[in-house]
Amino acid sequence: MGDQFDRVRSLSRRMRLGVAIGGLALAGGLSVFLLMPVFDPETFRRGVEHSVGPGISLSFSGPATAVVVLLLAVQFAALLAAVWCVWRMFGEFAREEPLTPQSAAWMQRASIGFLVLVIVSALARPGVVLALTLANPPGQRAFAISFGSADIFALLIAAIMYMTSRVIALAAEIRDDQREII
Repeated sequence: MGDQFDRVRSLSRRMRLGVAIGGLALAGGLSVFLLMPVFDPETFRRGVEHSVGPGISLSFSGPATAVVVLLLAVQFAALLAAVWCVWRMFGEFAREEPLTPQSAAWMQRASIGFLVLVIVSALARPGVVLALTLANPPGQRAFAISFGSADIFALLIAAIMYMTSRVIALAAEIRDDQREII
């Protein structure tokens, strides 16, 4: 059993490093994107137009752009919070005893983080489209709601992580009971 836990700890350390590197790269990239309206508004406009899709006339006024940046910042904060919980979870798995209530709790927090991300994203998308079309003349304003495969995938990941966290919490309880018997 010790050899298997050694593998789990080793893999967890590597995964934690990967999540840290990816999280830092993600935070850097997201920060650059959020600063684009100030330093490179045309690239920001093209990026948002590409994500909204064709056929919708968008108005990038100052207030509309500020609302878009705010909505994107909230989405990015939810994503980074979930990634941070995953990083902490791998830290708990890398400890001497991987099956602990703490590792289960961080996995559960990560699952909730991904669920929050899906909800925030589902609310932010219509807000972005509405903010960018509100200045359009009547008949050219838009309100777009979408729920795609990426959202379904994130929900699936959240559900799997939540259920796994419950199993890990139960395993930690059983392991503690076994130690008391021995």
